[in-house]
Amino acid sequence: MSLLRQVLLAEDDENDVWFMQRAFEAAGIDNPLQVAEDGEQAIAYLDGQGKFSDRAQFPLPLLMILDLKMPRKTGLDVLTWLRGQEILNCLPVIVFSSSAHPNDVELSYRLGANAFVVKPSSTTRRNDFARMLKGFWLDFNLPPLVCLEGLESARKIRWDALPAPLGCR
Repeated sequence: MSLLRQVLLAEDDENDVWFMQRAFEAAGIDNPLQVAEDGEQAIAYLDGQGKFSDRAQFPLPLLMILDLKMPRKTGLDVLTWLRGQEILNCLPVIVFSSSAHPNDVELSYRLGANAFVVKPSSTTRRNDFARMLKGFWLDFNLPPLVCLEGLESARKIRWDALPAPLGCR
């Protein structure tokens, strides 16, 4: 699948943004990389607030790469907000953090992260990460409808017609 939808990188460190951009280039990732500089901006982007209200210019991302330690709102705050949204809660999220603390890892997964990756310290390993990201998340993975066609299409699904997940009956 070759969908060129946005990838949202929520990252406050401009050096880490630069390294991610270089890794995307090295991996041949053509998907545009949008950057939110802090947790509040990430939520505003996802919620279509302010300058992000133009979904033609700022479409919902296919995937979010989320740093934990950000100003204004942390990555955990963003994850908590996101998983509380009725339609957006299925957006795939990779936590990408300098922290390998077991509490950060455990809490991220409990709040709904799809993966937790400790930021690689070398260019080679960052490029490896970007290649794996491209291979699985951008090529093989089939994302939810909201990531592909937007909120309006996702809202049209008749949720009451879908079977309840096991354990929810």
